[in-house]
Amino acid sequence: MTLPGGPANFASIMATHRVHFRKEDVTVRVATGTNLRQACLDAGIDPYPALGGLLSCRGKGFCGTCAVEVDEAEVLAPASKREQKYLKKLKHDTQLVRLSCQAHVQGDVIVTTNPDMKPAWRSHGFYSGRPMRSWQVANLDLDPVDGPEVGSGPSGSGTKN
Repeated sequence: MTLPGGPANFASIMATHRVHFRKEDVTVRVATGTNLRQACLDAGIDPYPALGGLLSCRGKGFCGTCAVEVDEAEVLAPASKREQKYLKKLKHDTQLVRLSCQAHVQGDVIVTTNPDMKPAWRSHGFYSGRPMRSWQVANLDLDPVDGPEVGSGPSGSGTKN
């Protein structure tokens, strides 16, 4: 049996690539064209942010719960029409965000599972850089070691004369 393209084509089909999952600090080797969601599941990594994919579409590309962030988009196969339709809805850098169920590995890649899709809330004044309230400042001023003794009066003796 011969393959179209000869032995060079066989080598490109059988090539393996490293997929490193940043948050989990796990690296696996997969064949060219491997589905990224399947690589996650085979490595024991959950690509879903909550409930273990209980509410997911099981890899059909409808729900977007398996979104991952990659360091280089060029090492994955081009996005399908279904994936492009979903990624248009995001208000995020869609060049680096992909649906793991629709992405196929074409080279070594670093993947961040469960990326922060809405990081702006952290920069809101309520959550970061907000002014200290008066009761918070008062609590910081009290030092339990140097605080007032219980039962001491204005004279500091604690007894009546």
